[in-house]
Amino acid sequence: MTLRDRISLTLRFGKALFLIGAVYNVVCAGFQAGGFSYTYMVDSFIIKAVVTAIAVYLMNQFRDRDAIFFYVNLGLSRRKLLFSVILADFLALAILMTIMHLIYG
Repeated sequence: MTLRDRISLTLRFGKALFLIGAVYNVVCAGFQAGGFSYTYMVDSFIIKAVVTAIAVYLMNQFRDRDAIFFYVNLGLSRRKLLFSVILADFLALAILMTIMHLIYG
């Protein structure tokens, strides 16, 4: 399995989490554009952790139990997939906040 396949499967696995995270990131960037504040950056990461935890819980509760075997049979661990989705989501927020800092800070 190539790196491109792994990235594609990770995006497929976490598309709901990516969508929720993208909406949250855009809202945070919009508020940050209104008035730059370092405390807001810290608060946005703390609230992001709470929102991500709730989204992961809901994703695990409402996901089809047999759907995970598709990824397991391809040799991908559920924990590794979830970790990579959460890492990419937080990285996107960090990059977006850095861009907002460079533009408005």
